[in-house]
Amino acid sequence: MESFLKTVKSETYALNGWDFISGFANIPFTYYYKNTDASPDFMPADRLRAAFFRTLQEFPILAGRLVVNSQSRAFVVVDRDNLNLPEYIESESPIHYSFAERAQFNPGALPISACIVGPSPTASADGQLKLLNVHIIRLRDNSGLVLFANMPHYVCDGFGYSAFMRRWAEVCALMHNGAESVPFCNYAFDRAILDRAMPEQMQPLDNACRRVYSTRRVLGRFLSWLSPEARGRLLVEGCKRMPASAHIFHISKQRVAELRCRIADESPLRRISDNDVLTAMISQAVGAAACAASENMGFVESALRLARRPFLARDEFMSLVIVDIRPRLKQLEQLTPYVGGCITGIPVFSSLRRMSQAGFAGDKYGDKDGNKLDASVLADACAGVRQMVDGLTDTFVSGIDYAINRDPTCYAHSLALALTTPEKVIITNQTRFSLYDCDFGCGAPQWVCPPPTFLTNFASILPASPNSDGYK
Repeated sequence: MESFLKTVKSETYALNGWDFISGFANIPFTYYYKNTDASPDFMPADRLRAAFFRTLQEFPILAGRLVVNSQSRAFVVVDRDNLNLPEYIESESPIHYSFAERAQFNPGALPISACIVGPSPTASADGQLKLLNVHIIRLRDNSGLVLFANMPHYVCDGFGYSAFMRRWAEVCALMHNGAESVPFCNYAFDRAILDRAMPEQMQPLDNACRRVYSTRRVLGRFLSWLSPEARGRLLVEGCKRMPASAHIFHISKQRVAELRCRIADESPLRRISDNDVLTAMISQAVGAAACAASENMGFVESALRLARRPFLARDEFMSLVIVDIRPRLKQLEQLTPYVGGCITGIPVFSSLRRMSQAGFAGDKYGDKDGNKLDASVLADACAGVRQMVDGLTDTFVSGIDYAINRDPTCYAHSLALALTTPEKVIITNQTRFSLYDCDFGCGAPQWVCPPPTFLTNFASILPASPNSDGYK
């Protein structure tokens, strides 16, 4: 820590619309590590901590304070004389790793929760919104370790989060192997880099994206008026009043391939990726459930639900698909790894009535009465996802960039749409982040997962654990 305090410099980082468009959410993951050979030198606390602060030297922005001025422009201010150091907590648990393993890594198996944050960024015990939270739980007899780490989307996206975690693990592994010095890695935090990577030409937004990015809402004005800390508290309290039930499902690559073949028989699409299939399948499952729930509502409950969704037609379902713009901006990929916000949600609208025909309740791609899955419905959903992905060109990204940066409160109006739309699902694919590549010198994690309850109608496509294939 002393070396970090000596080397850190005062600096101000101007944030942009890409940082705030998803800033309402945290990026929290829990990693489970097993001491497979009962080594007394298994991930020792002093080495983890030393590697953490050595890595922080390469990510100084994480020791800054989030500041929003009177014009709603946001900055991260790193003041070496008044740092906002990350939250770093160490605990011990009487639970043996084998118990957590037998419980299939159910978070409820731990007597203390590894997760120390809510779904949205809020102030910590010292009144500051931390830009990095870490909680390390050492299990009984040094049998294993549970590591929780979180960053708010205000400061980075999943790419930046994964870059920090992999680098922390790499530095710790070098120390474990006796390296005398650790070479310095460079990461880019200057948001001007993203501005320079945008093409000069700009494609106008389509109708769907205009509804997300260009429609002003009363609730959006209120949300933008709040400070980030107050907005986070409001969202966390709202989540408590609408608790989400978390579920983890596993699908093998073979099953995905089978579905892709069935969809191909019903669709003229030339290319269907695993992401297309999984995104369409999640949208259809949630949409069909929403349709079934609405049919069983009473008059008062139905009226209240309609009042919450003033921006969608009665038969519409919104899938907000989270996309990374880096692959669309070739200039950005050629530069020093840029770890600022580069994701946004692209809406795909579908008919609830059509989704209800898919038949998703059964075991073998069929409904509860044994009827076969209607692959044509899934093919329609895949076509919508593929059209969205193919249409996300660099000039289209430039159009979104203009929309979210010309008005610094744009993010709040998009958030208002998400909050007032009950018939929706937000889908993010995190398989590209190599979550299981975080080896601190004593082996890769056996299990990595988000918190048991995060946000309602939120789905993450995650890589399967190392001992299985497919997705979860």
